[in-house]
Amino acid sequence: MEFGILEDYAVRMVLFLAQNNGKIISRGEISEAMAIPITVLARIGQTLEAAGIVEIHRGKRGGYKLRKPPEKITLLEVLESFIGKIAINKCVDNPNFCVREGVCPVNRIWKEINEKFRNLLRVDFKTLLEMEKTLT
Repeated sequence: MEFGILEDYAVRMVLFLAQNNGKIISRGEISEAMAIPITVLARIGQTLEAAGIVEIHRGKRGGYKLRKPPEKITLLEVLESFIGKIAINKCVDNPNFCVREGVCPVNRIWKEINEKFRNLLRVDFKTLLEMEKTLT
């Protein structure tokens, strides 16, 4: 499994908005600060708005701001707003996908890996900001 560039840009955008929590930040400022092509930000913003993560403010002084505090937004939520529910294998969330689901030893491993992976992605953006401080 690999996340695409849109998901990466979305995470960067939310991280920057979390750093500026409560402020309306222009598309140009986000683009410059987070190395995201300005032409892609509108599409990302619309997806994040539909997911209830950001607010879009239109007009001359428009831009984006978080709809919720950073501690209420998870990495998992941002990623899944773009790609849907994350699962390591189709059999993890769809028991009718494979006839061997009830007897397959690998299915148990997939489910365990999947749950651990999803738990790691449940980190909130406040925690990510705190982690970033230790890196600089």
